[in-house]
Amino acid sequence: MPGGFKLVNTDSQGDVTGKQKTFSVLVATTEVITPGDLVRIAGTANAQGVADVEIAPVGTACTGVVMSVDPTIAGEALSQTHHASGTLGTIKVNVDPNATYEVDVANGPLVITEVGLNCPAVVTEATAVGSLFPSVMTANATGAATTPALPLQIVALKEDAAGVLGNVAIVRLNETTVAPGATGI
Repeated sequence: MPGGFKLVNTDSQGDVTGKQKTFSVLVATTEVITPGDLVRIAGTANAQGVADVEIAPVGTACTGVVMSVDPTIAGEALSQTHHASGTLGTIKVNVDPNATYEVDVANGPLVITEVGLNCPAVVTEATAVGSLFPSVMTANATGAATTPALPLQIVALKEDAAGVLGNVAIVRLNETTVAPGATGI
């Protein structure tokens, strides 16, 4: 099953590991959150004051990409790689504004003239595949434009396993909760 944002690189200077921050996921969260998902600050926090995140709704700014889920001792879910809905926990989110991610493209392929443009994301909650919950979020080729409010910027294109250029893209977060988006070129 394709999907999920996979960290490729960063143009940031210095220690890249400092770009991951811990965020809370509250019991009231009804979505499964998994590594590779786009999330945004929800405007609430846990009892320790750690900001809460939720899956970023379609067409909204993102805070970052989930890198990992902190294990929970409750129920001995130490091998669980996703954050189950309706449970309290914490996750690690990459908030580096210069990070690039490899992601599959829906409604594509993208074409070389779209490199530099911005595009929407297909924001879909992860569903179980066996006992795993892989991210199914993708970049959306439909709607690629110069619009600064779009959440992703297309940096480069890659071939998929079948050799089709543009079914995989390298993207950067464009519109974030800490910085306005740039106009695509």
